[in-house]
Amino acid sequence: MKYYDVFGVGGFHSAFMTTYAFGTLAFEDIPFPRLRGSGCRNIVVFADRTMVNNAFAEFGPPTFAGTSYHLIKAKAPRAFHPKITMLIGEKKGRLLIGSANLTALGLGGNKEQVASISYSEETPETAALFASVIGYLRRYVPEDDQWFRVSLERAIAGANWLQGYGSEPAFNASQAGELNVLFDRPDLSVLEQIRLSVGGDPISELVVVSPYWDTQLEGLARLQGALGSPITHLLIDRGNGFPTAALSKLPGVSLFDISENAANRFLHAKLIIARGKAFDHVISGSVNCTYPALMGPAAGGNAEAAIYKRNTAGTALGLLGLSDYRQKALKMEEVAKLELPLAEQDAVEVAADGGTLTLQSGVLKWKAPQKLHGGVERIELFDKDGNYLPSLDPEDQSIAVAAVLSEQKPRYGKTVFSGGSVSAPIAVVDLDTLAQSTLPPKRGKKKRLFDKLLEADFEGLDIYECLSDLEEIEDAELAGQQTDRARATHEKADSEAKTYQPLTYDEFIKARTRSELMGSRYGLYLHSSRDRAVNMLSICLNRMIDLVGVDLAALEDQAIENENNIDLRSREPISTEEPGNMEEVLPKSPESKAEAAANLATAKKFQDAVNAFSRRCKAQAGQSITTSEMVRVRALLQIILAHAQPISGKATSSQILPIYKADGHDWPRLIGRLLLLHFGSATRALQHLTVQPDEAEQHRVIEYLALANWAGQAALQAVKFEKKAVTLVQPLLRVTADLAVQTTAIFAVLSQDQLYYDQIQAKLTERFAARLALGNSR
Repeated sequence: MKYYDVFGVGGFHSAFMTTYAFGTLAFEDIPFPRLRGSGCRNIVVFADRTMVNNAFAEFGPPTFAGTSYHLIKAKAPRAFHPKITMLIGEKKGRLLIGSANLTALGLGGNKEQVASISYSEETPETAALFASVIGYLRRYVPEDDQWFRVSLERAIAGANWLQGYGSEPAFNASQAGELNVLFDRPDLSVLEQIRLSVGGDPISELVVVSPYWDTQLEGLARLQGALGSPITHLLIDRGNGFPTAALSKLPGVSLFDISENAANRFLHAKLIIARGKAFDHVISGSVNCTYPALMGPAAGGNAEAAIYKRNTAGTALGLLGLSDYRQKALKMEEVAKLELPLAEQDAVEVAADGGTLTLQSGVLKWKAPQKLHGGVERIELFDKDGNYLPSLDPEDQSIAVAAVLSEQKPRYGKTVFSGGSVSAPIAVVDLDTLAQSTLPPKRGKKKRLFDKLLEADFEGLDIYECLSDLEEIEDAELAGQQTDRARATHEKADSEAKTYQPLTYDEFIKARTRSELMGSRYGLYLHSSRDRAVNMLSICLNRMIDLVGVDLAALEDQAIENENNIDLRSREPISTEEPGNMEEVLPKSPESKAEAAANLATAKKFQDAVNAFSRRCKAQAGQSITTSEMVRVRALLQIILAHAQPISGKATSSQILPIYKADGHDWPRLIGRLLLLHFGSATRALQHLTVQPDEAEQHRVIEYLALANWAGQAALQAVKFEKKAVTLVQPLLRVTADLAVQTTAIFAVLSQDQLYYDQIQAKLTERFAARLALGNSR
C-alpha cells in the first residue's frame, strides 16, 4: 500500500498527525479529503511553527485549517521534526511513524520509510503505544490552544480501548519488548533510548541510512559510542553530498551507494540497524544521524519520533530490501562533498509568526506570538475571499478582543508590526465551526437526534425535547465508560481527573478573574463539554439567531438544506426565514374548527412544557444545578418567542401564542413564569449553579442571561400594550428588575462578557423585534 492510500481506509473517526514541513495544498488535496471521505472527521495536525509560517507566507493561508481541521504550530528548540500519523477508530487503530512530511514530496515524491503499528482486539498490547504517543503530543500543545483537548476527548470517547490510560508513561526499556515508540523526552534523548532498547546485546555492525549529516559527523560519533563503536556502514545517495573529510576521525566506517534503491527519487528515509548477537535492532522514523536529532531538545536539538523493532538476528536487512548493499561500495572521491550541512532542521524564517486568532461565539481573540518582532500596530483581517475586514487594534501588545458579525466572519489575519513589517498569515481557529464540522459520525438514535439539531432551521418544542433524549443516552454512555475504567488495569492520571471537578459559579468567576489578571485568557479551557447535548442545543439555538453562521467551506460534505421545516402542527409554513415570506393570517381571521382546535392544542403544549419545567425546578430546589438547566430555560424562552403573536398587525401561521389568555397559555405569562423560576428573589439559579472549569460554560451563562433579559423586556412591552393583561405588568416589572440586578453583577467582572452579551442582544433584536412588532425602541 502506498502511504497516501492509508488515509482512505475506513473505520477511523480521528486522526492526529505531525510533520516538519507542511504543504497546505498537498495536504488539503490528498490526505484531508481522503480522511473525511472515509468518515474520519476529527483531524489535528501538528507542524513546525517556522515551516508553517514560511508556507503560509509563500502560498497563502490554507482553505480548511481552523474550520474543518485543527492546525497546531508546534515549537522545539531547533525544529519540530517528528512525522506521525495516528488513526483512531472505535475498535481499531493505526500508528505510522516515518520520514514522510505532509508535503507533495513526502506524500508521493521522495523515497520514504514509514513503519506501521496496528491495534485490534487481537493485539491489545499495542494500545499502550498509542497512549504513549498521545502523551507525547500533549507536550507540544501551546498553552493557549483551545481545541486540542476537545479533539482528544472526542477521540478517546469513541475508542474504549484507549480509556483508562493516564499521562505519558516513563520510558522503560525492560518493558519495551520487541516493539516500542521512541521520541524526545525531557529526561532522555532518543540516542539514550536506543542504547537502553539494545540493552546488553553486543552490536557487531551498525548500518545507517540518513539523507542529512553534521559537517563533522557529531551525531554518528555519538551513535557509535553509545553502541560500543561497532563496524559502521553508511548507505548514502552519492549525489546528495557527504562530509567525507570528517571520516578520518571515525575508524571502521565504510560508504555504500543506495542510489538505485531510491529509483531516481530523493532518498529521504532514515534507518538505523544495529546488528547484535541476539537480535537485529531497527530504528526507523524521523531521526537523521545528526546531533540535533539524536540528542533532542534538552541539548538544543529537535523533537523527533521513531519506532524501535527487534527482529531475529540476521533478518532485518532482507526484510528491508537492503541485503545486497555491500555490492555497491563507494570510494570517498566518488561522493559529492558536503561543504555546508544539508540542514533540514535549520529553516530560515521567511515571515514572522503573527500569533493566534480564535473565534468563538462571535468574539474574536488575538494573542501575540511568544517572540514579538517589535511593537504591534494592528491585526489585519480578511474573509475567505481575501477581502479586507475591519482591523483589530490590540488593547496592549499581547491581546486584542472584538465582536465579529456573522456576515463578516474572518478566515485569516496578519499582524502588522511597528515599522510596517507584516507577519505570515494566521488561520483563524473557528471553534464553533470546528465543533460541528469535526463531529465524529454517530449511530442509531443519537445520530438522529444530533442530525435534527444540526439541520433544524426553526425553533420548535421538538428540539427542546432532544436535550432530554440525548442526556438520557449520555448518562447511559457515561455509566458504561465508568465501568470500563473500573475494569482497566492501567493507572489513571489522578491529577488530570481532579481538573474536571465542578466549581461553584462564584469560584469559577474568581478563577476567571485571576486568569485575566495573570494575562492567561485561555487557562480555563480544561474540560470539554462540546459534544454533550447541552452544547449541541446551544449551537442550534445560536445558529437560529444568526450568532453562529454555518460555514459552507467547513461543512462542504454536509447537506445543509433541510427540505422539511420544523413545525408543531400537521402542516408546514411556506417559509420560516423571514416573517414577510410566511403564510400570513390575521390573528382573528376566520378559522376552521379543526384549525382552531389544532392551534389551541399546540399552544397548550407550550404551557405543558413550562408546567413540566416548573415541577423539575421544584424537585431540584436547594440543590446544585448545571448549565444544562440554563440551556433548558434559554431554549424554552427562544421557542416561545418564535411562536409568539405580535403586539400589533398580522401574525404568521406559526405564531399561535396569544398576548393574553385567561387560561394561561399566553406568551408573556409563560415567559414570566420561566423567569420567576430562575430569577425570583427566592429561586436565584446562579446561587446554586455549578460549572465545569471550561470557558464554554460561561458562554452558556451569558447566552442564558441575554435571552432572559430580552424576553422579559419583550413580554413587559407586550402586556403594557394589551389592556387585558394589566395584571401581569407588576409581576413582570419585579422579575425583570431583579434579573437586571443579577445580570449587572455578573458583567461587572470582565468586559469581554459584556461584549458577547451585547452582541446576543443585537441578534435577538434582529430576529424577533420586527416579528413581534416591538419597534426599534429596544
